[in-house]
Amino acid sequence: MKRKLLFIMLAYLFLWTSATLAQVSKVTGVVISEEGNEPVVGASILVKGFSQGVITNVNGEFTLTNVPNDARTLIISFVGMKTQEVAIKPQLRIIMSNDSQMLDEVIVTVAYGTAKKSSLTGAISSVNQDQIEMRPTSSVTSALEGTTSGVQINSTYGAPGSDPSIRIRGIGTVNGSSTPLYVVDGVPFGGNISDINPADIESISVLKDAASAALYGNRASNGVILISTRKGTSNKISFDLKINQGVYSRGIKEYKRTSPNQFMEASWQNLKNARMSAGDDAATAAKYASENLISEQLYLNIYNKADNALFDANGNLVSDAQILPGYADDLDWYSDAIRNGYRQEYSFSGNTANEKSNYYFSIGYLDEKGYVTNSDFNRISARTSMSFTPKKWFKAGINLSGTHQNSHATNGDSDAGYTNAFMYCRQIAPIYPVHLHNADGSYRLDALNNKQYDPGYYKDDEGVTISTRNQYVDRHVIWENELSTDKTIRNTLQAIAFADVKFLNDFTFTVKGDLNVRNSEQTSYDNATIGDGKGNNGRTKRVTYRYKNYTFQQQLNWNHVYGKHYIDVLAAHENYSNNYDYEYAFKTTETFAGKPNLSNFTDITSLTGYETDYRTESYLGRIRYNYAEKYNLEVSFRRDGSSRFSKQNRWGNFGSIGANWIISEEDFMQSLTWINSLKFRANYGQVGNDAGTGYYGYMGVARMQTSGHIIYLRTKLSI
Repeated sequence: MKRKLLFIMLAYLFLWTSATLAQVSKVTGVVISEEGNEPVVGASILVKGFSQGVITNVNGEFTLTNVPNDARTLIISFVGMKTQEVAIKPQLRIIMSNDSQMLDEVIVTVAYGTAKKSSLTGAISSVNQDQIEMRPTSSVTSALEGTTSGVQINSTYGAPGSDPSIRIRGIGTVNGSSTPLYVVDGVPFGGNISDINPADIESISVLKDAASAALYGNRASNGVILISTRKGTSNKISFDLKINQGVYSRGIKEYKRTSPNQFMEASWQNLKNARMSAGDDAATAAKYASENLISEQLYLNIYNKADNALFDANGNLVSDAQILPGYADDLDWYSDAIRNGYRQEYSFSGNTANEKSNYYFSIGYLDEKGYVTNSDFNRISARTSMSFTPKKWFKAGINLSGTHQNSHATNGDSDAGYTNAFMYCRQIAPIYPVHLHNADGSYRLDALNNKQYDPGYYKDDEGVTISTRNQYVDRHVIWENELSTDKTIRNTLQAIAFADVKFLNDFTFTVKGDLNVRNSEQTSYDNATIGDGKGNNGRTKRVTYRYKNYTFQQQLNWNHVYGKHYIDVLAAHENYSNNYDYEYAFKTTETFAGKPNLSNFTDITSLTGYETDYRTESYLGRIRYNYAEKYNLEVSFRRDGSSRFSKQNRWGNFGSIGANWIISEEDFMQSLTWINSLKFRANYGQVGNDAGTGYYGYMGVARMQTSGHIIYLRTKLSI
């Protein structure tokens, strides 16, 4: 009797439990990562055996409504984490752990959003924060060098703080700029990339082909670089202090140069051949070269032999010819023009986050002494990022950043410039010293017993001009870079604000605005003693650039999960405006030496300025579809209007279509353990570049209205 009663009670309890589970029609919960106890954003929640499903919001929370009565299990999945199956309950707290076998399945930044790496249908490469931190550089894009295929980075002159030139898959423009478009936190970035402290960067994505960059339309033909800055992530307040110190030098070895003896013998042979070409026989030409090489061509004899006693009959230096001691230590121009660079960097940051808000701030200081003497760069930067989620359906935030920069260049703005240290030191004949010397090789000192630089001549005690070299007279790379200056002061301020409104579970409306203000002042001074400024009794140049640009975006996103089907739809509108103000002043004839201020010069050579405005308006959309995490399809379209073109030809259309098949996820591939990832991808896209003409190019001449208004297309089909 007791056993029968016990059996009835257990049966009743089982039926009651089943009935209770069957009555669950709404499930709410939160998904948390085991590592860091952070909310998992975008995790997929699927009712096992049914089509109902949702994804977690920015707080890791989810709500499932109308759960079928006979449903028993939820499947929770997220890339890089182990998939879980849990029993259905009215309220759930799910903790997910990392899956070491899926760490390659990461989320990357793409045009106007993010995507799983496996779902990409275009050519996109990404660099994360760890890779950036491994390279202490002034410009964050230097982290792409050697880590991203198809990207060529070149810092032409190696000047501290200079932005490197970047080419993504070669040159994408025939007659316009080949610089890629930079996008920071979702908005086009108009400043210099050196304005951004690399310590503030979370990740970088490079859109390399037309399909991946098509949503940026008429400015994407050279590729797009997407930069995401850091946000607060820690569930408790944390601080980070980084100090970098280092010494660096030029990475490329210098060319081998001829020695003084080799140069002398080659010069003798050259003069001999010239005389033979003029009609002299070999003996006469050799004698002429031995007697006249110094007086006619070189002007300077640094050896302990007389001018006409340096060579034998075959043009070789006599065996006992030696360089005078005073000259021997003064022939290395590199020793004074080039040095070891020194770099010091300090960065202090802090961040915190919770369910309602997250905060991040940073302060950085960089001081870099270039390996070319008298070149340096320093930057003070600050950034703060805040976001608030007062309601589950509303989120807002702001990102503020500012920098102050000082840079000193060496006026060597071209490979052929006389103040380019490498050009000058490489080409100056190895017999010419840095300083002036007396006939016996001793240094020729000034009235204060200081060494004097050699401009190629000097005046003796009787006022007679004595030439000391027949090359680069009145030019001296070391002396000029000591007396002349090329200084740039740059200040920047950027603000990005956004607001997200969620409604009807699957819709998100985003408004984002960006304002970027930049001011740059370049002062160049050429002294009156040596070099370019000597003929003008000194000269100075002041160039002022003022930029202001803003972006205003409105985006509507819809995404939904239907069993194994995932659909993501984007529709957006964007305005971009850029204002540029330029002023230029050039004056000559200085009053006091070494003062680059305009008021120190009396003669105005040039005084001008102008202002330009550039605007674009864009409508864009994208549809992404995924089935069973194996098959992906993406279609995008953008219509751009640019103020560079006439009203009749102002608008252009750009679009892309791409698909991929993740073959390695198929069941028939699971036995091939030696294959980690195998994907087939095909895409087609169109992008453009409206920088092939000036801001007002269509107004120039009539023929430009028929040819200059074309938006140049870059079309690629890649399989």
